[in-house]
Amino acid sequence: MGEADRIITLFSRERGKLSAVAKSSRKAHSKFGARLDFFTRAQLSLHTGRSLDVITAVQNVKSIWDQLVEPDTYALASYVAEVIDALCEPDLAIPELYTTLCETQDALGFGHHNRDLLMAVTDLRILGALGLAPELDACARCGSPLGGRPLRAGRATLSPQAGGLLCSSCLGEIRASGEGGEARGLFSVNASDFKALRAARSQPLLATVQQVEGEQKSDARLHKATHAFVEFHLGRRSKALAVGGADAKFERRALRRA
Repeated sequence: MGEADRIITLFSRERGKLSAVAKSSRKAHSKFGARLDFFTRAQLSLHTGRSLDVITAVQNVKSIWDQLVEPDTYALASYVAEVIDALCEPDLAIPELYTTLCETQDALGFGHHNRDLLMAVTDLRILGALGLAPELDACARCGSPLGGRPLRAGRATLSPQAGGLLCSSCLGEIRASGEGGEARGLFSVNASDFKALRAARSQPLLATVQQVEGEQKSDARLHKATHAFVEFHLGRRSKALAVGGADAKFERRALRRA
């Protein structure tokens, strides 16, 4: 590509993830360069090329750039884009995932600053749209229905490797058999966190965040639970969150010096 061109990664309702070239979009007088900002929703016209489509027209539908200049909001948007880019195949339409992206953009534009809770709900939406949602109604290993009754000592045990909730029998078998990888990946959540996870699966994203926020006291713990499943399917740690963690540590060291 020319030095003034950009290769843009898009996610559309009709085609899913795809890459396209924005010719001369880096030039100061580009007619649509500013409309292709990160995490912007737009209507595009594409011309089919040999290897990549070429963007020929752009009409801006919604931009939240005023909110994205905030580091926490930008980190959350980067995380969502990273996960979708890593887990989606090119040219595979997933309308539910497109809707999740639009709802996430709306929530960020709404000015919601509860980063952990919003990421937890978005994690579940993304995994659900991809058919990877954790099983929270039955044992993911043996299929035994668990309903709404409390689990052992008021806590539920989840396994990303198994794909969700574990009953007490399967949990005992894993620990007794010494299955190192799966045993090390186990984690437990309390009754209120487990209830919030179940509640976050069905309603519109922003409504779910507002409902769970009124009941939930530990949003970071809730996101830790959902993020464990995302990382399992990614096969690595999130780069977007790793950068955010480094920035936070730097700020704490600076405050201590001050």
